[in-house]
Amino acid sequence: MKTYTEEKRIRPDILTSTVFWSICIMMLFNIISVRIFGDMGAGFCCVPNTLFFLLYISFVLAAQKSVYVMVRLRARRSQFLNAETNMKRSMRMFSVAGIILAVLIGFGSFNFAKNLLGSGKAYFQLIVVAVSLILLCPQGVLRGYLQGLGYTKPIVISDLLISVTSFVSGGIISGIMYSYGKKVNDLFHGDEYSAIYGASGMMLGLLIGSFIGLLQIIISYSLRKKEIAEIVKSGAPRYLDNKNDVYTSIRPIEYLYASALLMLLADNLFFNFLQMKDGNNDAMIGAFGAYGGRIVSFVILVAFLCCIPFVKSWNRVMARVERDEIEGARDRLKKLLHFTYMLLIPVFTAIFVLADTIQVAIFEKSTSEISAIFRLAAILIVLLSIGVLVSWLLNHMGKKLLTTINLTVGWAVHIGLLVLLSIVLGHDLYTIIISEIVTFLIYDIMCMFMILKMLKLHSNILFNIGIPFLASGVAGLILLAIDRILINVIGEILTLLISVIVFAIIYVLLMVVLRGIRTHELETVPLGRFFISFSSRVQHDSFYEE
Repeated sequence: MKTYTEEKRIRPDILTSTVFWSICIMMLFNIISVRIFGDMGAGFCCVPNTLFFLLYISFVLAAQKSVYVMVRLRARRSQFLNAETNMKRSMRMFSVAGIILAVLIGFGSFNFAKNLLGSGKAYFQLIVVAVSLILLCPQGVLRGYLQGLGYTKPIVISDLLISVTSFVSGGIISGIMYSYGKKVNDLFHGDEYSAIYGASGMMLGLLIGSFIGLLQIIISYSLRKKEIAEIVKSGAPRYLDNKNDVYTSIRPIEYLYASALLMLLADNLFFNFLQMKDGNNDAMIGAFGAYGGRIVSFVILVAFLCCIPFVKSWNRVMARVERDEIEGARDRLKKLLHFTYMLLIPVFTAIFVLADTIQVAIFEKSTSEISAIFRLAAILIVLLSIGVLVSWLLNHMGKKLLTTINLTVGWAVHIGLLVLLSIVLGHDLYTIIISEIVTFLIYDIMCMFMILKMLKLHSNILFNIGIPFLASGVAGLILLAIDRILINVIGEILTLLISVIVFAIIYVLLMVVLRGIRTHELETVPLGRFFISFSSRVQHDSFYEE
């Protein structure tokens, strides 16, 4: 007889990394799409695209997490009948809510597009979002139920399948429709139709990915339906006082997962409001398209790429916390923060210095304003990565109230700054980016302070942040010189490649000289073994251990 077991579960760090890789694929999809249909196309699909990801997080990831927690708690007490009953209730709740919301979005698409996006021509993308929502709303519940019963392989496959399918199908359809849109441009003597058609192709890719995701999770559930029935029969009888705690547990999860995207959506609509008030309806589409498509997508891509190498370490910290091994958790968190800052600071420096080169290398063109905003946005890579880390730790420590308080403070600061800066700086993108930077900074500081306080860890700011900043600053000056010398000789792409390699080598050498990294630590750094011989001669501590 099939019984409930956790031995064959895929490790939690692999599950988390899979979600992060899926996010990276989606952001790469956004970047390539902008390369296809340009800033104006990105502007037409910026709100629909953000709305899609917001709904995906709400109805799939947040629902999956809350259902998984509910099932796991009951499964460990063999209350499989109660878990199944709550799963069915949750399925009805999310399906009804999703359908109602989809109908509202679909029927209101033209008015939303005209009054909030500045152009009624973007209504089709909102209709695609509405249809996608109908496909998404049952997925989270099924995924959470399977994960709670120990079936983690379908969960790993699902996120990657949706992102890869959207990437491939959306890229192909977007390219085809953009080419067709050029002909429509010639026919109607305009330049926006190719952008609209290309953006529509991108959204259709997300729709196809949603359909494939639903199909995959239904098949995965159907294949295991008999095994699940045996598990349910082997469990305890149904308890009459069974409550569906999914309704309550999803609220803090939803608030945490959706806040960043909801902030981006609110910023877009606020920017549109200011621009339409000034009569800049046409210019605002391309302006925020460049910000959302070029800059935000790149920031999210790099930030999550910087998080992925440390996910396993996150789980090791939490393993010590769960066993009340505070000293062990403190030591692991200290090492984790050291390596995290050691990666994030040079990444920020390199992007800050090479902002214009990166923009031209990826998108073939840039402007001084876009490059300047991109330099500011490089700060968000550091803040977003740290924000993901501290949010993950607080959430897994069960400190949902603290997370909620910190998010609420962040929202209050953000809204206040938007209003204040729109008066002081004017109605441009600098208002948006500065508000986001300050919001993330305050949120990160509050969360980090709470974590360090709970683990009684005193962070060595000079060692963790000062030395990497000094090393990356010196390496950044050399990087700037290389960029200026080579940019007009060999072009942006080769310059970018050579500059980054030289920058990385100089940075590691300086970190060794400044003792920001020890000889034994180089063994855990990718390609670090090439620097061990040099480090041993400089530091004379090849056997040094902290």
